[in-house]
Amino acid sequence: MKTRRAYLKYAGLSLIIVAGIALVSFKKIKQFITNGTDGTIYEFTIAKKGIMIDNATCYAWIPEDVGTIRGVIVHMHGCTREGDAWQMMYDIQWRELARKWHAVLLAPKFITGAGNSKTCMNWYNPNNGTDEVFLEMLTTLATKAGHPEIKTVPWALWGHSGGSIWVTSMTGRHPERVVATVAQACGVDISDIPATLKIPILHHNGIQDLCYNNVTLFANGRKKGAYWAHAVNPVVASAMDGHMVHDMRLLAIPWLDACLAMRLPEKAGDSKLRDIDPSRAWLGDTAKRTVAPIASFQGDKLAACWFPNQELAQKWVEYMATGTVISKTQPPAPYGLIANYSVNSVLLRWRADPDLESGIKTFIVYRDGAEFQTLLYKTKKESTKQPGYQVWNNGDNPAPIPAPDMAFTDVNIDDKTTHTYQVAAVNWSDVASKKSEPITIENGKIK
Repeated sequence: MKTRRAYLKYAGLSLIIVAGIALVSFKKIKQFITNGTDGTIYEFTIAKKGIMIDNATCYAWIPEDVGTIRGVIVHMHGCTREGDAWQMMYDIQWRELARKWHAVLLAPKFITGAGNSKTCMNWYNPNNGTDEVFLEMLTTLATKAGHPEIKTVPWALWGHSGGSIWVTSMTGRHPERVVATVAQACGVDISDIPATLKIPILHHNGIQDLCYNNVTLFANGRKKGAYWAHAVNPVVASAMDGHMVHDMRLLAIPWLDACLAMRLPEKAGDSKLRDIDPSRAWLGDTAKRTVAPIASFQGDKLAACWFPNQELAQKWVEYMATGTVISKTQPPAPYGLIANYSVNSVLLRWRADPDLESGIKTFIVYRDGAEFQTLLYKTKKESTKQPGYQVWNNGDNPAPIPAPDMAFTDVNIDDKTTHTYQVAAVNWSDVASKKSEPITIENGKIK
């Protein structure tokens, strides 16, 4: 079969994947289980199987008060740049996707260190042991978290580079389990497996990507009517840059969000995926970059990109032109604002849920109804974005980790004065939320 032959190409692909890619190092999580105000992080090791070189580590975040788990969102690292995975447990935007769908955010780690072509081949081919290891991760997590449904609920898969090979391979091996897939650079041909043609897959590359076979994989599937799309970041400057993720999450997260809405079982904890109504799809002309409902599309329908709805089709048009997507939705307003007065200063603290489409860039503090301070944040220089509350780098890893406290101190406040404070959140498209509920300090006391 074509899929079996595709595995023989892994050795050559691995040489492409590892060339010139540097691992971003982070401090390792020390805790076995970490409890926070918004969820719990689990970390445990699974013994290597098959011809794997390293033992595997499972990192998983489960939202607080999640109820019955509906799915597992998998964020799969590449061969080198995301050689560890724990940092994804602190990504506020990916966690928001998991929270919305009552899902686990799970980041497997299949290699130790930066990796090389040999270590890549020994994990990104699921036949070599990682399929069995991943299933054991789910079983172990189900027991540790007290959620037996984790063993059987559906998966949404995201993978970069070597991880893209792994997630497309797993889609072919377990099509009955996969809600949708995002394959960032590389992949394997699973178009000869009929069940995969009904699984939405977003293939992605940089315009000068070292691993550009996704365009061929996409075309092979679309010829057979697959629910697949292909996007290209058009603005990267070099071949090495072309392999990086950049702002791909601004398209990938909405893709998974839309597919989860359409395919997750109606009843939480069930495993049988819902079918997509093909009459509601939109198609995109890859040359003209125009989109239309499937019923009125004028081009070659089996060469066009497939989209689950109009919104994703329009985001694709924007991304293909700019390499990013501007969110037009207003982020949620901060909540739970509290204040403390001490020694001529007021300390404000609050909570805020990130904008699912573009996260949190900053906060605006209002005093007495007027804009008082836009908060500034310092971010590690390897990020491609300007400084902000939490950014993501070219490997899709968040920074800083953890995100800063949501807090602000107003200094030089006389204890005889009265001030009313509110806070608004700003997403990465510079759209501000509504203001939080107000809180007032009068004569050094909270009113």
